Amino acid sequence: MPGGGAPLNAAELRDRLRGMSPKALLAGVMIVGFVISLPFWLRSTSEDRQHLTQTSAAMRLVEKSVGLLDLKPEEKESLKRMLRAGPGSGKMDYEEQVWMEDLVPLILPWVSDETEARVIARWVYRYGKRFGLEPDLILAVIAVESQFDHFAVSNVGAVGLMQVMPFWKEELGSKEDNLLNIETNIRYGCAILRHYLDRYKSLDQALAAYNGSLGSRKYAMKVRRMMKRFKAGRSA
Repeated sequence: MPGGGAPLNAAELRDRLRGMSPKALLAGVMIVGFVISLPFWLRSTSEDRQHLTQTSAAMRLVEKSVGLLDLKPEEKESLKRMLRAGPGSGKMDYEEQVWMEDLVPLILPWVSDETEARVIARWVYRYGKRFGLEPDLILAVIAVESQFDHFAVSNVGAVGLMQVMPFWKEELGSKEDNLLNIETNIRYGCAILRHYLDRYKSLDQALAAYNGSLGSRKYAMKVRRMMKRFKAGRSA
């Protein structure tokens, strides 16, 4: 600890961490944990092993709570409702059929399997409609985040098409949810993006929050450029 003082208690830790982006904090925790742990792995006394166990426990605590630090109670309840399983795989209506004909060709350059492209298109349309998000926006986020690889896992643990951090399901959704599943991942990603749009009332800020880069417009600009590509593809 700085200055050799007493360790921070849980409330002080939450105050210190408030405002930091989830992905940035988790990345920092992983790096710090590795740097701290390396000398102890090299020395392997019982005291060192105990310290490593305590460090790992602290890292798990941060990972568990980081996504909830700045959520108001009403936001938490709203997110819980949004993260619940939504529209099933019922019969497509005419509007959905029309959208599918537009969306599938846009996905096929990224996904060679047409069946998989149709599954992605179906849930992009259905959760876009449920959460009031443009399909082009959802497709753009997927393209930027994972390049349509639904098995993608980042170096900080973000999972699937929309690169969802597991703490969202562990704290607000269902722990049994599989974020590698296409429907589940798109549901979570769209709900989280809708949450940030409701909070910030600005697409650029919502996208920056989603990416963990509040204060920067770089990610938002990247998504906007990709949206234009998908819009152009639909109008061609």
